[in-house]
Amino acid sequence: MSSPTPQSCPVLDCSELDRFHEEFFAANRPVLIRGFAEGQRPGIFDWSPEFLEARLGDREYPVMVGETGFFSYERDMVPMSYREFMARSFGAERDTERCYYFRQPTDALENLHDDCEDIEPLAGYLRDSVVRNVWVSGPGPTVGMHFDPAENLNFQICGRKRFVTFPPGLRGFYPLPMFSQTSCISGVFRQGPEPDLAKFPLFRPDEGVEIETRAGDLLYLPPYWWHQVESLGERNVNLNVWWFPSAKKQLRHLNQALRGYIQLGIRRFKYGNILKAPPETADSRR
Repeated sequence: MSSPTPQSCPVLDCSELDRFHEEFFAANRPVLIRGFAEGQRPGIFDWSPEFLEARLGDREYPVMVGETGFFSYERDMVPMSYREFMARSFGAERDTERCYYFRQPTDALENLHDDCEDIEPLAGYLRDSVVRNVWVSGPGPTVGMHFDPAENLNFQICGRKRFVTFPPGLRGFYPLPMFSQTSCISGVFRQGPEPDLAKFPLFRPDEGVEIETRAGDLLYLPPYWWHQVESLGERNVNLNVWWFPSAKKQLRHLNQALRGYIQLGIRRFKYGNILKAPPETADSRR
């Protein structure tokens, strides 16, 4: 992606969380919160890939697999044990021809205690969550440009990630068809992380804000903000917590909110579950 302008994301220390609601949450502004790994240290910050292997071991999960490491909406999901995922991603016999990305909701992972709600200033937000996902990868995987119709707190537990974010809106992002499961995906980045500006002349890469998270950081990413995410560290573990935005925020960004509800409605109609669609197949990509 073309380099963003030298805009920066505001940074709060975890001791300044009294500023979070008014300055960032209510204003729908991203903020990077630092200091949790040193001060208030919830147990989730022990979740290294090896820590998870000791608890998940030979249980089988669907794992994202790609030839290039760039994941848009479509991706191949391959069932494998967590131990096999570790061997292919980090072991001495690491598969260098493919990229593996593990993502599962925490309520599907046995023997794993999620204590993020112990961060008392944020507990009220975290208790409203509708889904919490654990993401594990080696270096390189990139999730293409999209927006989430949900509030998002992202804990960087291990490693580093690079977020490139853009404010809400549809102009210039060439979103995919509204009445589809890909209605929250930007058409600009369908083939890879570098945009074809001749094909998408309204896209403004200079409006992007780059945010790098490191172990112990918490990124608040408001609903409807576009973002593309790249794993940088050799060993990456993230926990992201989603909950529904207020009616006020939905009305303020009505077009994007409608796209989100249409996407969830299609999932509910096809799979009977609005939040956890089954592994992607040729049929589910339509």
